Amino acid sequence: MSTNDKLFEHQVNRNLKGIELEKKGEIVEAILLYEANVSECFEGNHPYDRLRTIYNRLNRYKDVIRVLEQAVYVFDAKVNKLRADRLPKLTKFIDQLEKAKNKYS
Repeated sequence: MSTNDKLFEHQVNRNLKGIELEKKGEIVEAILLYEANVSECFEGNHPYDRLRTIYNRLNRYKDVIRVLEQAVYVFDAKVNKLRADRLPKLTKFIDQLEKAKNKYS
């Protein structure tokens, strides 16, 4: 297994653990796991979607914008251009970011 595959597997496991923690109400712990994936430019939408939702609930609007900016960066610059879900997700994140900036800035 390559280093990239091992990292991806570790990131997926963080997301799964984050889901479990959220179900138990352990939101702070889930945030830490999702934020680790965001900082490593995880190439899936899960941590960005979850953090956007959590931070909206907590009225942490600067964090909403920061996470969405990172999602746009990752799906624009890091995700393989040939991946079928790349453009729909990038478009969704751009739209969410624009709405968040208009609402919270």
